[in-house]
Amino acid sequence: MIDTFAIRCSILRLAFSGKLTDQISTDGTAADILARINSKKDIRQNESLPYPIPDSWAWAKLADLYKINPKVEADGGTDAAFIPMERISGGFCKDFTFETQKWEQAAKNHTKFEDNDVAFAKITPCFENRKSFIAHGLPNGIGGGTTELIILRQKEMLPEYTYYLLLDQRFINAGTASYKGTVGQQRVQSDVIKNYPIPVAPYAEQQRIVNKIEQVFSVLDTIDALQTSYSENLTALKSKLIDAAIQGKLTEQLSEDGTAEELYQQILIEKQELINQGIINKEKPLPEIKRDILPFSIPSNWKWIRWGELSYQIQYGYNAPAKESGRIKMVRITDIQGNKVNWTTVPYCDIDEESIESYRLHSNDILFARTGATVGKSYLVESVEEDAVFAGYLIRTSYSPRLSAKYMKFFMESDFYWKQLRDGTTATAQPNCNAKTLSKMLVPLPPIAEQLRIVEKLDEILKVINT
Repeated sequence: MIDTFAIRCSILRLAFSGKLTDQISTDGTAADILARINSKKDIRQNESLPYPIPDSWAWAKLADLYKINPKVEADGGTDAAFIPMERISGGFCKDFTFETQKWEQAAKNHTKFEDNDVAFAKITPCFENRKSFIAHGLPNGIGGGTTELIILRQKEMLPEYTYYLLLDQRFINAGTASYKGTVGQQRVQSDVIKNYPIPVAPYAEQQRIVNKIEQVFSVLDTIDALQTSYSENLTALKSKLIDAAIQGKLTEQLSEDGTAEELYQQILIEKQELINQGIINKEKPLPEIKRDILPFSIPSNWKWIRWGELSYQIQYGYNAPAKESGRIKMVRITDIQGNKVNWTTVPYCDIDEESIESYRLHSNDILFARTGATVGKSYLVESVEEDAVFAGYLIRTSYSPRLSAKYMKFFMESDFYWKQLRDGTTATAQPNCNAKTLSKMLVPLPPIAEQLRIVEKLDEILKVINT
C-alpha cells in the first residue's frame, strides 16, 4: 500500500519551503503583502526561524498576519449557515456541509465566520485530525458554528494557501504539543497559535503553490480511492473470518483443552489474590448473562462471560500536556499504527514518580480509544522500546496471563464487538465510551489452548490475504 499520508505531508513541507515552485521576480515580494497588512510597522520575523525560505518570502507571526475570530454582524432574521463539528471533514479534505438557520440562532453563543474565512478545530482529536475548511457558499455569506473553531481572516493572503498551512505537520505538531485541559477536552493554546511563524510567499506564488499542491493531491486522492476499495474488500473478508473464529468455526474443539469454565475459575482465584493484596480493586457485580440475550451459539466447552469478569483492570490513561523533552514519554492514539508505536512522534510528559508505575506501558497491553472519531479502535502494543505511559484518551485493559491478549485483540475487531460498542456509546459533541460499557460487553471465551489455535489460524490466513 502506498503511504499517501506521508506523501501529502512531504508535499506541504516542500511547498512551504519554496521548493515546489519557481520564484519569479515579477511576483514582487512578501514584503509588499506585509506592508499592506500593516503599514505602521514591519511585522517580518527575523529571529528563531524554523527553516530557510526564498529571499522573496518572509516569516511573520500568525497573529500579525490574520484577524483571529473576527466579528461578523448581520440582522437576526437573515438566513445563515450553521456548521457543527460533525459536518466538517477531516484529513486533507476541506469539504463541509451546513444547515440553514436564522442568524440570531446560528450566531448565538457560537463561532462566527463569513465567506473566505479559514476555520480549524482547536480541540482534540479534531485538531490533529485536521478538521478545517474554507468558508464559501454560505447563505448571505455568513455562518455560525461549533465553539471549538478558530477563524482566520486576511484578504491579502490567498485562503487556499492559508488552509494548506494549517494542514502542514509542523502546525499540527506545534498545536498538539501545547494541549491543555481535562481528558477528552484538551485544546490548542491561544498563545501558540498567535506566535506560530508563517512562511509568506508573494501572492502570485501562493496561487502557483496551491495549484501544485492540488494537482498532486488529486492524484493521491485517486490512489486513496483505489486503495480504499481494495481495503474494504479485505476488511469485509477479515471481519467474516474473525466472526467465524469467535464462534468456534475456524478451529477444532479438543477434549484435552479442558473447558472455559475451568479457565474462568482459575482467573477468579488469581483476581481474588490481587484484590486481597490491594493491587486491584474489587469490581461491582455485573448483570447476569441470560440465555435470551446470547447472539449466537458457541461450542459446549466455551463460556459466555462479561468483559469485566475477564479483565484485572480497565484503566483510564494519564492526563498531562505533551512536552518536547523529559524522562517519560506519553503514547497517544496517533502514535500507534498497525499495533506498533511510532516512537519518533511520541512526546514526553511530566509525571510524578509515584504515578509512573500505575500508567507504565507494557508489551501486550491492549489500548482502547475512548473518545472522538477513533472511539472503539483498539491497539495491541506488541513491544515497548522506551519507558512510557499511555495518554488520557486511551483505556488500558489488563488480563490474566492465562488469556491470550491477541485473542482479545481479534475479538475487538469483530462485528459483534462493534455492535456492542455502538449500543453503549454516548452521543455527545464527540462520541464517548467508558469502562462501564466495556465491562458489560459479552465475550465468547474458549479454553486457552484453543485461543492460541484461533490466533495462529487467523494470523496464517490474514498473512495470505494481506500479501
